[in-house]
Amino acid sequence: MAASLQNPNSESQIPADLLTARTIEIHASILKLESLKPSKQVNSLFTNLVKLFIANLEYTILSENGLVQPKKVAFVGSGPMPLTSLIMASHHMKSTHFDNFDIDGKANHMARKIVSDTEFEKRMKFHTCDILEVKKKLGEYDCIFLAALFGMSKE
Repeated sequence: MAASLQNPNSESQIPADLLTARTIEIHASILKLESLKPSKQVNSLFTNLVKLFIANLEYTILSENGLVQPKKVAFVGSGPMPLTSLIMASHHMKSTHFDNFDIDGKANHMARKIVSDTEFEKRMKFHTCDILEVKKKLGEYDCIFLAALFGMSKE
């Protein structure tokens, strides 16, 4: 049996060869970009990548460990394009509240604009702070995600 990425709550599977080919294609497109600053093309490529792999993988891991519909999720280092939170909120965790934390106020301002006037505005909040200052608060969450670039300098 060929390896595949499977969502445990559906019958759909993405064959490993298709997943690999599509990931390589997106990666090649990202490498050709002059900048990773938010733009229509950058947003589209990263949205495709997140939809294809990251959010589905994260949700599969949570599901396999018994956490299917958490009430509160924290995302640390959410940045200006909270794609994982948006994908999780729209496809997997449709009643979950998301608190997105980032040390960069400008990033949170951009992220708030993305979700303003959408169905996610009431379920998704953005907090500008050093996560170490609110570490006790993190105990209130059912699940905490750390962004891939979490801990890296803003510069």
